[in-house]
Amino acid sequence: MDRRQLLRGLLAAGVAAVPISALAGSARGAEAVGGALLEDFHLALLDVQNHVIETYWTGHIKLEKDQNGKDRFVFGAPLSAFPTGGWAPLECKFRKIGGVPAFLVCGGDEEDGRVTIHRTSDSAALGWTTGLKNFPHSLEYLPTADAVIVVGTAGLDDQDPGPPGERTGGSFLLFQAPTAERPGPLVKISGPHAFREAHGVVLDQNNDRLLWIYGGNKILAYEVSGQGTGTTLTYLEHRSLTNNKFENGHDLQPDLAETQYLWATGSKSQFRINKSGGGRPRIDWEYPTPKVKSFSKHRSGRGIYTADTLGNKYGSSWVDFVWPNQPVEAKPVGEQKEKWIYKARLTDI
Repeated sequence: MDRRQLLRGLLAAGVAAVPISALAGSARGAEAVGGALLEDFHLALLDVQNHVIETYWTGHIKLEKDQNGKDRFVFGAPLSAFPTGGWAPLECKFRKIGGVPAFLVCGGDEEDGRVTIHRTSDSAALGWTTGLKNFPHSLEYLPTADAVIVVGTAGLDDQDPGPPGERTGGSFLLFQAPTAERPGPLVKISGPHAFREAHGVVLDQNNDRLLWIYGGNKILAYEVSGQGTGTTLTYLEHRSLTNNKFENGHDLQPDLAETQYLWATGSKSQFRINKSGGGRPRIDWEYPTPKVKSFSKHRSGRGIYTADTLGNKYGSSWVDFVWPNQPVEAKPVGEQKEKWIYKARLTDI
């Protein structure tokens, strides 16, 4: 594939034509300036206001004074940046596709949903699609099937009713995964399939043929079978949970320290979900966290979450680290507007 073909791919995906070096680049310890966190890991911050994904290292977090002379912790300079080209990045995940480290991004809006997949080493575009109508909010790579699932909150309004008065619409689609040898537009396998208010999707850490989709008031389990264009998902009722506490279920993430758990968020709370035992999952911990957007748990046990504290539904400039609690601010870079961090994602999953 020559450079002109690659540029066409990048432009079709709606991303910057000049690739960046490794989005999830390793930490450069010599540049650490007395970080505030004991844990050493990287985060990708999804900035919806400035249409960019930036990576940061916790070793660069530092203490400074705000305009009122009060102490605050701030991220240092970003290690790398991935501008989308003007559309809202609503998810970013780091996976190996066919053994090649890659990052997967989705977002956009209800009229022009976007998915773009890039090789991590040089940001070369591997696969992309535009014009999706399901308002993509998350995606996942299915390694046994070599497929990609994209979930969103729009479409099929009348096919998956929820509680009276709650939001309707939502669906998911399956695509064949791209390869480094055959970069190009993603090939759809099937969909849209109804799933009300689908916001989150993760592959089970202990079973690579078990998929969890979350949204509305439910977390549903699916068995992954087949491969490529023959990929199918079979609903597993006995492994699924409906609970109105989830309503407007927003984010779903694995627990990197204790793999029997999943972490989920809703509009009012965050939840630890115990999925062990092979039966129906259960909520075994719940904590009120108003307007939380994303929550992840690092291997060290540190929790990381983002929340809407500005009333714009896309978050604020702060990322909260918990256990113990410590808010850290991401400051605008160059000509950027105030940051709206929709999600903070770990890059080492």
